[in-house]
Amino acid sequence: MSENKYAAIIHNYNYPSDRFNPTYAKLGQNKLVLNLIDIAGKQGLVQGVEMNFDESDDSTCVGINSRNWKEVRSALDNNGLKLIGIAPNLWGGVDFVNGTLGAADPKIRALALDTIKRAIDLASEAKSPYINIWPGQDGFDYYFESDYQSLYSWWVEGLQTVADHNPEIKIGLEPKPYEPRSYSFISTVAKSLMLIKDVQRDNLGINIDVGHLLYAHENLAESVTLAQREGNKLFHIHLNDNYSDADADMMFASVHFLAFLEMFYWLRKTNYTGWKSLDLFPYRTDPAQTIGEGVRWMMAFDKMIDKIGMEQLGKLIKEGNAVKNMAFFRKTIFG
Repeated sequence: MSENKYAAIIHNYNYPSDRFNPTYAKLGQNKLVLNLIDIAGKQGLVQGVEMNFDESDDSTCVGINSRNWKEVRSALDNNGLKLIGIAPNLWGGVDFVNGTLGAADPKIRALALDTIKRAIDLASEAKSPYINIWPGQDGFDYYFESDYQSLYSWWVEGLQTVADHNPEIKIGLEPKPYEPRSYSFISTVAKSLMLIKDVQRDNLGINIDVGHLLYAHENLAESVTLAQREGNKLFHIHLNDNYSDADADMMFASVHFLAFLEMFYWLRKTNYTGWKSLDLFPYRTDPAQTIGEGVRWMMAFDKMIDKIGMEQLGKLIKEGNAVKNMAFFRKTIFG
């Protein structure tokens, strides 16, 4: 039986910026991590939060690091929140512009290993059971630019090293088809699962970001079943939405209603026990309200499955009559 555990990435409670406009909501900028924790706690909808491993100056920090983790841990406890994941920053900074565990420069690969290990150590100290790896700068832009065989081998060796660093901490790979690279190395669910199988470590799995899968034109529910098929390798989920053309990180369930309902069915069917966590970029909407509505939509999907029943949904799948199914959902939703 899957569990209904709802979470969000803590910095999503801030207004984001992009390359066009660094101040979408001037009054909403510069909330520090302790402020964001209080906002999430007072809202009372999420039970857990994720944080970036943020080593920036304390005056601008919106994540967790070796200096502030005790204070962060205390604030989480005071607000009744769990720290569910830490993400080492493998996408920002000049050192990693040409890759991390797959960089051609062995010094950069060593630096990436050190960064991930320090995130694992921090997770252990701060009592986070999981770290998330999204290597946005790993991939290729041009032909005859990369040694694909060596790149794959470096990743296998690097993941084995970080997984062995602390087998008690789970590590999730987050696939994305492209951006910021033209081709991402960790690109699809299938490729991620192949890599996980070659690494052969029990604490290595996958994080499905639904927005990445949508514009890679992967089927969400099928991807869940593939990840869960051998050893329950679906460790984590990031929820948002887009129009299947870019990683817009829009409000959850604003576009793909039936796709998400089917995915929630298969999460339950395959006994997913991880968190359902929001990963949003609320440029022009109030961040806390956007997260709140996302959590309520997650709750609504779970309640709809309860109302319809797993047996009835399984029967629809078994019969496979698309017209009959659409009529069923129309009547269920609209009466």
